[in-house]
Amino acid sequence: MTDLIINGTAATHSSLGARRYFEGVMAHLDWPGRVIINPPAANPRLVRINEVCQRGRRDAIYWSPSHRGPLFAHNHVVTVLDCINIEHTYVSDWRLPLLRANFSMLMHRSRKIVTISAATKAALLRNFSIDPGDIVVIPGPTDLTIGFDARGSTNEDSADEKFILMVTNALPHKNTTRALLALAASGAAARGVSLRVVGSVSPEGRAACAAANLCLKEHRGIDDATLDLWTKESLFLLSPSLDEGLNLPVADAVRVGANVMCSDIAVHREFYDGSAVFFDPFDVEAIRASIDQALDRPGRWFSPIAKPQFGIEAVAKAYRELFTHLL
Repeated sequence: MTDLIINGTAATHSSLGARRYFEGVMAHLDWPGRVIINPPAANPRLVRINEVCQRGRRDAIYWSPSHRGPLFAHNHVVTVLDCINIEHTYVSDWRLPLLRANFSMLMHRSRKIVTISAATKAALLRNFSIDPGDIVVIPGPTDLTIGFDARGSTNEDSADEKFILMVTNALPHKNTTRALLALAASGAAARGVSLRVVGSVSPEGRAACAAANLCLKEHRGIDDATLDLWTKESLFLLSPSLDEGLNLPVADAVRVGANVMCSDIAVHREFYDGSAVFFDPFDVEAIRASIDQALDRPGRWFSPIAKPQFGIEAVAKAYRELFTHLL
């Protein structure tokens, strides 16, 4: 049986979403051979060097479950979760040319590139010269529970509070400034509706909420159970992102039947068309109008998804088939 060697650095030195993706796939992979996880270097200063120098084996599959990894590993499969760093996060950063060069080398020396959405594949082809035949789209999963570490979890009672929920951060592609400007201009404050944020928002958006007397509560370290409860209790989840690989907060809200308002971008249409209300994320007035319409819309807008079309079991099966046929 073929051994499967895992890039332990890519599995553990990544975002929470990337780690959960890896853990979810591994829980359902049912690999018939040995699974070997290469541990990261013990010295944190050597982690990246240790990862880049991994060679794998000619008789085994080497998998990096997030878009980083060695440049010369045999039978390397690298999973690309998004292309946001290239198109948004580092767009004005002096390190962008180096990042592009390294990422391009990683892609070209990989045996196969897996993307988690057709939108991510399109972003790769938009930014790099890659043979489309080297890319395999394994869409999803949309049934991974989202959440943050349990540190500092809150038991705040929200039963009597009307609130909008955002699970976000202040990175450029999250588009929080436009969203909060729209919220400040909407009728939310006058209706006594607050904004509950798990994560962080831009300073400009925070100032706009304060000027409009819109109650903004920012939370960090929320445990899964609390976040799941807030998702269900919220008037709606607001996700104004300009780009995403999949957007797990939206997936989780759709799973439990919560109301969702999200940006009209390719990846949201790919996975959540028919389960969310869409708006133009570049137009503050359009976002404002959508928010006011949503505040007038009673009850639950859509039914929960009992069995996701892009579930983790299907994702793991696709990986197993890919790894099996590569050697």
